[in-house]
Amino acid sequence: MKRINSEPSAYASWDASLALSTPWMAATDLGSVVKLATGDVLARQGERHSYFYLLRSGFVHSTIQRSNGAEFLLEIFGPGAIFGEGPAFADRPRPTTTRVAEPAILSRYLPADITRKFATMPELAASLIQLLGFKNQMIVEKLAGVASAAPRERVVDLLLRMARLQSSGDFSATQEPGNFQVDLTHEKIAAMTALSRVTVTRTLNQLSRDGVIETRPRQVIIHDASALRRLQYKNS
Repeated sequence: MKRINSEPSAYASWDASLALSTPWMAATDLGSVVKLATGDVLARQGERHSYFYLLRSGFVHSTIQRSNGAEFLLEIFGPGAIFGEGPAFADRPRPTTTRVAEPAILSRYLPADITRKFATMPELAASLIQLLGFKNQMIVEKLAGVASAAPRERVVDLLLRMARLQSSGDFSATQEPGNFQVDLTHEKIAAMTALSRVTVTRTLNQLSRDGVIETRPRQVIIHDASALRRLQYKNS
């Protein structure tokens, strides 16, 4: 199995915040355990949802639906990530749709139950406060990146993150040895990176000419992940 270990980016705040979830990972007696399959939806944008979650294994992603119906990938969550705590504690509608990208095991918590634990387990409250502050910072950085990052940087960042997501489990029988398959159309990449489809196609064609990827119907095949990472922050 191959794994792409890309540098932390705006598409994976959980990479840099894993230490904050340490007391939650240890508290196995809190909450209830939920096992979900690929494609299962935990919460939908605009709906109220009582719980927040700790992801113990698997991957989950959150998306925002735009007014034109396109989805924008806001975040990818991996093992150790805590998510949904803001709207759960505030009893507010969910700002995103959260969907399982790979079979997942989660701990599910009700805010009222956790609040009662803060007196005896203050480390839980401290980690949540730090986590919320960190997430706010990452959102600002993400918005700044969408506004200012060069198209190639946005596309490469997304491809590396999605490849890491898809290569975390067993490869399918169709996975080619040494390659990483990203199952995204040009339209989907455009929606996720806030770029036009024309710009995405132009960027992918250039990366293909550079020999680091290959485009296929509804797929991008990464042939050289190291070279793709080196291209990540070069000017387009």
